[in-house]
Amino acid sequence: MSMNKFMHPRNIYKNPPNFKQLAVEFPEFKRHVRIDITGKVQFDFKDPEALRALSHTLLLKDFHLDVCIPVNKLVPTIPLRLNYILWIEDLLDFIGRIDHVEGIDIGTGASCVYPLIAAQKNQWSMLATEADTGSFEQAKQNIVSNGFQHLVKVVQVSKDIFLAGAVDADKVYDFCMCNPPFFASTQELHPFFKARTQNRPHPKNAFVASVHETVAKGGEVDFIQKMIAESTQLKTQIKLYTTMVGQKSSLPALKKCLREAKVHSFKVAEFCQGNTTRWGLAWTYLNHDLRKASEEAKIATKSYKQRGPLLYDLEGEQNTPENIVKITSMFLQLFKSLQMSCEDVSRNKLHPRYFVTASSNTWSHQRRKLRAKLRQGQLAESKTIDDPADSSVAKRSLDDLLCESTCKKLRLSTDSESSDHALYKFMFAINCLNKKLILELNTLDNNVDREPLHQIMQYIKNNCRNLVN
Repeated sequence: MSMNKFMHPRNIYKNPPNFKQLAVEFPEFKRHVRIDITGKVQFDFKDPEALRALSHTLLLKDFHLDVCIPVNKLVPTIPLRLNYILWIEDLLDFIGRIDHVEGIDIGTGASCVYPLIAAQKNQWSMLATEADTGSFEQAKQNIVSNGFQHLVKVVQVSKDIFLAGAVDADKVYDFCMCNPPFFASTQELHPFFKARTQNRPHPKNAFVASVHETVAKGGEVDFIQKMIAESTQLKTQIKLYTTMVGQKSSLPALKKCLREAKVHSFKVAEFCQGNTTRWGLAWTYLNHDLRKASEEAKIATKSYKQRGPLLYDLEGEQNTPENIVKITSMFLQLFKSLQMSCEDVSRNKLHPRYFVTASSNTWSHQRRKLRAKLRQGQLAESKTIDDPADSSVAKRSLDDLLCESTCKKLRLSTDSESSDHALYKFMFAINCLNKKLILELNTLDNNVDREPLHQIMQYIKNNCRNLVN
């Protein structure tokens, strides 16, 4: 499904480029398109040379930038890059920085595309860093050939330096940005490495990047965690720290790292374009609550995001005041057993409503947890027979190991039960509809991920019969 409708509203690629017109205006691009028998333009997104020509053409047409993109280097996706820059514009506007902006691009690459677009579009001053010698030399050439030496400076750094060894110690920067290597090994480059099903469709685009641009030890989580560690040293010398995140599964670990770093606030955003979704992560040590920064893309697509509550018909339950109280109490006990906290926000006792907060994922993988408990019981029993004096120690150690294993697999933080570190919040209600009792679950914000809500509803359905009976 195309994600263009969820693009940033100021992104000029919200309406896809006219390939036929591009082919007429740019001979280089024309070599990579063909007209089928129906008169439609066909473009092969699996051809690396075609993708390189497309990015070069869009930069030339829309930004008047003539950028050389080497054959063996990353081909930047221009709509995605623009989404990232527009998001930074919104964040800078939120903290009151509009004029004379100075930013940093960590690992700018051979094309140096972020600094060049930022300089051309917004007249921002940019410091670009690059560790690879070949990419560093090509980035310098692209800056000179486009006449932006006065706004863009590129410096070569070692692979272990992100910010601390590159920034001017006496200077304050408005933001930094980064497009990190997403993968931890070359095996992860295979599109089906983490696929949940063998029927997953093949990627629509060709892979166009060098290994060192996409693979790093520990993947993007380790890379960004090092960046966070450096930010704890620089603090407010950089007002906004930002990075792109390629895999949604990386976000829980990174959020936990930010909390441990005691940043003042952080924010996550989605970058939607074509058939791809990426995420942006921003944090600051300044007295600004980034969570309150509006997301223009979500505001513009609010009509797409409006979703009703999840409903479950409690068949056979009578619509009486006594029964409503009884059923409500049962579900509250269920949430309590899942280590969730409930806040009563009811205005009418016959229509109970609660805000429910989960600090960790306690509802998923129930069969796996049951098998683990059975194994735990068998091992504990065996240990008690062998050495009764040490049974409690063995059981406690096994509990710790099982807990650590579960948390690692789910990649969820369970360090705190505080609502300040809530994993998920939702609303629970019992309503009457056509003389039937209906259980209702809904998110408190239409823009949050609803997948956990569906999982919780499924858990309720799986346990509802035993609960009511």
